[in-house]
Amino acid sequence: MKRLMAAALALASVQALAGPAIDVTVETSNGNIQKTVELWKRPTVLFYEDRDSNTLNQHLKDALFKAGSEKGLTTSVDVVAVANVQQWNWFPARNFVLSAVRDIEKKVHVPIYLDFTGALSAAPWNLPSKSSTVVVLSAQGEPLLMKKGRLSDKEVDEVFALLARLVSEQPGVP
Repeated sequence: MKRLMAAALALASVQALAGPAIDVTVETSNGNIQKTVELWKRPTVLFYEDRDSNTLNQHLKDALFKAGSEKGLTTSVDVVAVANVQQWNWFPARNFVLSAVRDIEKKVHVPIYLDFTGALSAAPWNLPSKSSTVVVLSAQGEPLLMKKGRLSDKEVDEVFALLARLVSEQPGVP
């Protein structure tokens, strides 16, 4: 019963987001404003995490990196990382966060966007401000799957199955 309720809530969350791409602004680690709607160019896996949860779905991140490297998917699927840093939107903490994120970006070779205003934890996204949330979006920015917390192996398989379908539907992909 609990699983059924959790599945129903997850489906309701995705259905609430379904439709045109949702546009909010986040920041780059250089302090530039980035509109999220500009990030949705290909099928995308969005990670929205706070500092204490950034390793919760490391197994999915590793699997995506491995698949991207081995199967050449880095040009077919995007990974967008957004850090919920709303609680550090004050001087001098903000500057420390920017510096720390720039250091992490150098190690992982993925841009990390910063949500200093809580835009993704507010309506219409309503992503949890504490935890790790994974959202798979179409190339048009339509949220198709949302999972909160640590993903099980079955849920990781669901992410990859959805990505495979989305990539196969892209123009010019055999």
